[in-house]
Amino acid sequence: MDQDASARLGSILVTGATGKVGRRLVAELLRTGHRVAIVTRSSDAAQTLWPEQGPAPGPEIRAADLTDPSSLGSVCDGIDTLFHLASYSPRPDEPDIYEAASHWPVTAEGTATLMARVEPSGIRRVVYLSSIKAMGDRAGALGRPADESVAPAPDSLYGRAKLAAERSVLELGRATGRHTVVLRLPMVYGLGDNGNIARMVKAVAAGRFPPWPRIENHRAAIHVEDAVAAAILVAGRPETAGEVYLVTDGRDYSTRWLYEQSLIALGRPVPRWTTPLPVLRLAAGIGTLGERLTRRRMPLTLDGLGKLTGDAWFSSAKIERDLGFRARQTLKAEIPHLARALSNMPDAEE
Repeated sequence: MDQDASARLGSILVTGATGKVGRRLVAELLRTGHRVAIVTRSSDAAQTLWPEQGPAPGPEIRAADLTDPSSLGSVCDGIDTLFHLASYSPRPDEPDIYEAASHWPVTAEGTATLMARVEPSGIRRVVYLSSIKAMGDRAGALGRPADESVAPAPDSLYGRAKLAAERSVLELGRATGRHTVVLRLPMVYGLGDNGNIARMVKAVAAGRFPPWPRIENHRAAIHVEDAVAAAILVAGRPETAGEVYLVTDGRDYSTRWLYEQSLIALGRPVPRWTTPLPVLRLAAGIGTLGERLTRRRMPLTLDGLGKLTGDAWFSSAKIERDLGFRARQTLKAEIPHLARALSNMPDAEE
């Protein structure tokens, strides 16, 4: 990391630090010698991740809840840079996860509450890690990679809450002259056995993923390490103030390609036949009905099928052009690693 950029960050506060991306961000900040505090509702969970007697100093733990303004009294004290990642995380079995009612009070209202606490504090810069869902699914289905010029039109409660949170952060910057910046992330990989890609490789390994139709859809993705690198980069660059950036690994992936790469990584042949799309639609319709009746998440629904067959195509050209950002990781390298880990195969020698 650029030493000047590193020094500019000063003392750091991270919300959402116990999440899949947040814990990697905290680990990288600690590794590079920053003084880090985290905001968490569960001190026990944080202490499990960063035990007090661990091999290296962990972050300072500040207990608070974004939905409870009274708990935020001193949470921003002594902080120069805030990385805001906190949002509502649905349960694994929760149906219709993008419409979960808690997205609004936690993500939208919680961010507004936090920004109100930041305003009188000494925090000088805020980086918000958002989602392409703030733009809406139609933004990624234009037949070309969408960029930051596409007007957001979120079509889920999750997306609307993310967009509202973005606006709270950017408005703080406009009103106070602070350095505020938003990163919109697509599907994130590199999360071990968590995340959509890992779930797909698991399903292929277990024989639960059908031979996928040869549909050339386009989906953007980003490795967690590259997402963390982009967040730290924009925090240390003054010219990013007030900006919104899409961050991807610079490639696009089809579901068929992911399916084939998973089989190849698992050492299995690619079937000559594919499952007809009407059969998948029938199975997805049954899954949707089952989810509504049982209020439990089903393996395949019409919404899920739409994501697997449709586009979520986004461009990171702006951050590449303006800041020289280049992702280092790709799914071409990640899938074999996942396949080895998920099938208990030893890693190949470096």
